[in-house]
Amino acid sequence: MVFGLAGALSLHAAPLGILVPAYFYPPTYWDGLNWAAARVPLAVIVNPGSGPGAAPDANYVSAVNTLRAAGGKALGYVYSSYAARDTNAIKADITNFFNFYPLDGIFIDEMQNDAATNHYNYYAGLDTFIQTKGTNLWVMGNPGTTTPEPYLATVDALMTFENNTGYSNYVADAWATNHLARDFCHVIYAVTNAATMTNYINFAASRNAGWIFVTDDASSSNPYERLPVYWTNEVNYIRSLNLAQQPTQLKVLAVSNGVPALQLTGAAGVYELQASTNLANWSATATVAIPTNTLLVTDAGATNVVKRFYRTRQ
Repeated sequence: MVFGLAGALSLHAAPLGILVPAYFYPPTYWDGLNWAAARVPLAVIVNPGSGPGAAPDANYVSAVNTLRAAGGKALGYVYSSYAARDTNAIKADITNFFNFYPLDGIFIDEMQNDAATNHYNYYAGLDTFIQTKGTNLWVMGNPGTTTPEPYLATVDALMTFENNTGYSNYVADAWATNHLARDFCHVIYAVTNAATMTNYINFAASRNAGWIFVTDDASSSNPYERLPVYWTNEVNYIRSLNLAQQPTQLKVLAVSNGVPALQLTGAAGVYELQASTNLANWSATATVAIPTNTLLVTDAGATNVVKRFYRTRQ
């Protein structure tokens, strides 16, 4: 048997990213988004008119192309009225979005957060439809608050906090620590100063949220009508946190009766261990949490393979 590690032994953990509801007409403020996309992971919600609008808008086409060229991702905005909206109307918006604009995925607003199986199926069906529009499309749902775990199986990520108050005392779902930070996003608006903004970013990281946006905009009709006045500080602070992250190391320590023992060392957080026999097709073998810096993991599924490679992600 041969066991190996994919790529270098040392790599950086998944960095914290910014998800911006860009509910402002381009090109105003979009230069600031492009600047940020070169410095931190950036995803932008594109919303021409509570959806794709009736026809392509040349300014949005240009803005989205420039954003993606700078390294950002673009998500088209659709709303679901808490599972009350006709899915055919949502699918029509999704189809128009992909016909009008080059996108990396879809953002589903007003997501339900009850425990009804028919609502799980409602969003799972939308996700299945979205995936017919391209390859590796990213779907984020927005219940905006704590949510039953099955909803995460219907999308790629959940926005589990969106509000202008209460973030200091917010308690994330206990089940969230069983998943990767990239699966969760927190958005806080009407934050008046940069000091509180940095505190909230630290809170988000400690609460296993891999995506964050903090703004001072307090408009009652649209708190995302512009970038925050401390936008440069926000981007630079998140960039500094990402650069300071402890590198992740994965080692095969020993093999006993065909079962490898692996040591995972890195920043505290949730990690997914993946395995492959050919470096092309990867599958998750475990999702584990490192409470401090080091964790030992065994792979009982490796006993009947000739060779096996490993990698990890957050």
